[in-house]
Amino acid sequence: MCTETSKLLLKNMPCSMSEFSQLIQELKLIIPRSLNAFGRKRALIEYADVEEAQNALKQLLGLSEILDKPLRVSNFGPRANAADGTKPKTTSKSTQATTPAQLKQDSTSNAEINKQLGLIDTLYVEGGRPDPANALDELQNEADISINGIAGDTGSAATTATASAGVKTKKSRKSKQFAMQPFSHVIAVDFEATCWEKQAPPQWREAEIIEFPAVLVNLKTGKIESEFHKYVMPIESPRLSTYCTELTGIEQKTVDTGVPLQTALMMFHEWLRKELRSRNLILPKTSKSNLLGNCAFVTWTDWDFGICLHKECTRKRMRKAPYFNQWVDVRAIYREWYKYRPCNFSDALSHVGLAFEGRAHSGIDDAKNLGALMYKMVRDGALFSITKDLTPYQTLNPNCIL
Repeated sequence: MCTETSKLLLKNMPCSMSEFSQLIQELKLIIPRSLNAFGRKRALIEYADVEEAQNALKQLLGLSEILDKPLRVSNFGPRANAADGTKPKTTSKSTQATTPAQLKQDSTSNAEINKQLGLIDTLYVEGGRPDPANALDELQNEADISINGIAGDTGSAATTATASAGVKTKKSRKSKQFAMQPFSHVIAVDFEATCWEKQAPPQWREAEIIEFPAVLVNLKTGKIESEFHKYVMPIESPRLSTYCTELTGIEQKTVDTGVPLQTALMMFHEWLRKELRSRNLILPKTSKSNLLGNCAFVTWTDWDFGICLHKECTRKRMRKAPYFNQWVDVRAIYREWYKYRPCNFSDALSHVGLAFEGRAHSGIDDAKNLGALMYKMVRDGALFSITKDLTPYQTLNPNCIL
């Protein structure tokens, strides 16, 4: 017997990741929570629970009858024997070959495997209970709370015999976008805030948002469908430093005529409500029928929402809409997908063949380029999900009316 696990390891994939995800939907198989590349021609598939994983395993093994090559799929976990009827190997190379460090079977748990693979632990699952260890510690841990977003709603089981007609057409599709990509649109945000070349003690100088940009990007077309852009008046440190002006290009007269942050948040809420309603878009954790939603906030690192906005709203005792508590850290997924750690945002763009357009450290230009990078990553096959959640213990965002 193999160790109970909600993960499956697919070896010697007969097609690309995008084609495999399309195959799952075409055959109406159980849709996994996440699908990640795991070395060359391998994939790690995670399901909601052990029972669902075992049912999915039976479905995938049944595909051998209609595919040119049989699928080699087995349970993934410590001391997991192959579930396809083959004899287990004496070594654990099937789980060791692509990990940064060799995994020792006698001491490795599922959590440790996740850590070594660079995967993100799940802190909230529908129907589950919050882990006390994941409770927020005000300003200390807000940027460290992680969540592995669900890649799609659980599909119902179906027999493979009725789906053979659609198998032959999958390879003719040219789209590299994952069929299981949960988001059709994203809202790219990149705040600019007050800064100093030689930062004084925090009690004297705290960063305040001075530029609030957001762009709504269609991930199917790569087009920016709407923009929100406001300059914000700082009140704690109203005079911009020379360093800040030179870095961001924002002049003193621009912020002097800007709006207070509270007003900017209200204006953004109205813009967001209008754009979401007109396109039938749903943010994560705002609907009981679709907890993941089909649109999400995206940022480069967790600084914008996890530190900057969170700390300023807490410090100024301003109400922050709960939908700001969930977002996608594009850098985290970028590092995992491309196996490359860029030294900055411009380096991340150039590494994938993109050039920065506009002025660096201009919030609106940074947001537009982030949207372009998202589109590029989707075309390359990257699968996005919520990576950060400041309220993982909440099923839905309270009083979140859009």
